[in-house]
Amino acid sequence: MKKIFFFTTLLIVPLTFGYARNTIAQQNVTPPLLIQQNTIPAVPSPEPGVPPPTGPAGIPGHPLPCPTGIPVVQTIPAQTLLANLPQAVVTTEKLNRLLAPGKIWFMRTPAGESEIKGGLLYQGVVVTVLHFNPLDGSVLPLGINPHEYRSNVQIQSIKSSLSSVIGKLTVLPAAEFIEPEACWSFPVAMDSKIVARLKVYYDGIHVIQNYAANQEMIFYGQ
Repeated sequence: MKKIFFFTTLLIVPLTFGYARNTIAQQNVTPPLLIQQNTIPAVPSPEPGVPPPTGPAGIPGHPLPCPTGIPVVQTIPAQTLLANLPQAVVTTEKLNRLLAPGKIWFMRTPAGESEIKGGLLYQGVVVTVLHFNPLDGSVLPLGINPHEYRSNVQIQSIKSSLSSVIGKLTVLPAAEFIEPEACWSFPVAMDSKIVARLKVYYDGIHVIQNYAANQEMIFYGQ
């Protein structure tokens, strides 16, 4: 009996250790979670013939009070936000290896200037955008607008090089906090230029979708 018990113990210990080691390894490679914004439902239109709602009645000789919005107050304690920042850095480090090329699209600004954008995807949705120079197709740093009304590059040529561009990107391990969106904003660098930004929710775990860019890519992407 002692021999059987000793042999069983020798068998169980390696199995338990191996299971724990595999579990820890799985935790280290778990991909970040994604927050997707849902489309805001349209407000139903009133029935035909129904007048619009009236505002408050004014007192003769007195101006109506100015409309006021709902004040937004940050209710998340600063200690909580700062405690979650290291986890947000870990999340973006994982994204360095998980970003995928999306579609390229051409647009014009309200002033008629040319814009070429490329979506970077995570789990199939746009999480950040690159802007390309319409004259030569190079990646533009944030804040620079060529103010060009023409485009000398083909969308397909930019699309074919997007995968190699992603390989040159680095999400920097430093962030600013954007209070209205309750998220951390991380700069994305390429060749000493800041070319994009990635947003992580204040909990440091969830990556935030760029909803506006995702809609543009769906409608105009090639």
